[in-house]
Order: sequence, then C-alpha cells, then structure tokens
Amino acid sequence: MTLQFIKLSSLLLLLSFSVYANDVTVTVTTSDGGTFNAEQDGEDNNIDFDIQSMDEFSINLDQTGNDNNIDIDVDGRTSVGSSMTINQTGNNKSYTGNLYCGHTSCSLTVNQ
Repeated sequence: MTLQFIKLSSLLLLLSFSVYANDVTVTVTTSDGGTFNAEQDGEDNNIDFDIQSMDEFSINLDQTGNDNNIDIDVDGRTSVGSSMTINQTGNNKSYTGNLYCGHTSCSLTVNQ
C-alpha cells in the first residue's frame, strides 16, 4: 500500500486522521481554502472521509487496486467554491456517500 498526503494547506481548525494498515479515516471540521489529496495503491483499502464547512477547499481521493472502498460524509454548511473528486480503478470497488451542500458552488465527481 502506498499512502501519500500531498499539500494540506490553509486554515484547518480541526483535522484528525488515523491510519491502520489499509484504512484511512479523516475528519475535517472547518476549512478555509486549501487542498487535501489521499492516494492508496493495493488491495482491501478503505477511506472514510468526513468534512464540514469546506470553503474554497479541494479534495482528491484516489484508489488503485482491487476490493477498495471509499465512504464520504459531507456536511457542507458553507461549502462555497469547494470540490471533491474520487477516482477508483480495479475490481470490486465501491463508493458510498452522504452529501449536503449549503451553497450553489460545490461539486462532486466520481470516476470508477
């Protein structure tokens, strides 16, 4: 498994994450600008990503391999200008999500 975090910037009032083998859990309570990228390569990988109030925030979650899962919970109370992109390649991949965008300018793209 390869896990990379590339450029986490700007103001994050609360960010917590944990990594167990192939599992990544990330919770962002407040963000104001910035980018978060997570990349997993291998089998049986899981990403659990929760975020609130993601102003001008860009999120990219990428998985390559078999039997991978991504679960997101977006409570975008003030999600002005934010975007999330999910890319999964391989067999037996799954994506689940609970999405709320409190403003008109946020987007989600899923490529499987």
